[in-house]
Amino acid sequence: MTPTIISKELLPLNNKLRKPMVEKMRRDHMNSSIEQLKCLLAPEFLKQQPDSKQEKADILEMTLNFLQCSHAVNQGFSRCVDEIVHFLSKDEMKTQSQRRLLKHFQNLQTSCEQNRRESVLPDQKTFSKEINVNKSAIWRPW
Repeated sequence: MTPTIISKELLPLNNKLRKPMVEKMRRDHMNSSIEQLKCLLAPEFLKQQPDSKQEKADILEMTLNFLQCSHAVNQGFSRCVDEIVHFLSKDEMKTQSQRRLLKHFQNLQTSCEQNRRESVLPDQKTFSKEINVNKSAIWRPW
């Protein structure tokens, strides 16, 4: 390949053209993602607000609420599994069914710990504080 010589006058023009195109691609990607969320959440949205227009901010807020709820459920499930394993581990006299049950819940406990480490959401207390701080201003990505 032969090197291409680019004039200094054309370079700023290319950058000026590229920046709006990249911004438009980014906005298109965000809008298509929001549309996908809108399709997924449409039934739930209609239950809560049947006659209102689904705005982007509402869709994003409902998604956030759903993620918070599922994160709390996962934390509760993990705690429950921990307590079951603790309870089943106490008993010295174990029947075969108790040993199988303990093994099953220990496997669940391991997968719950993995999910906690891989969790995208921060700790619920931190998350709640961030939401309370930002409650006054609605965040809009566009």
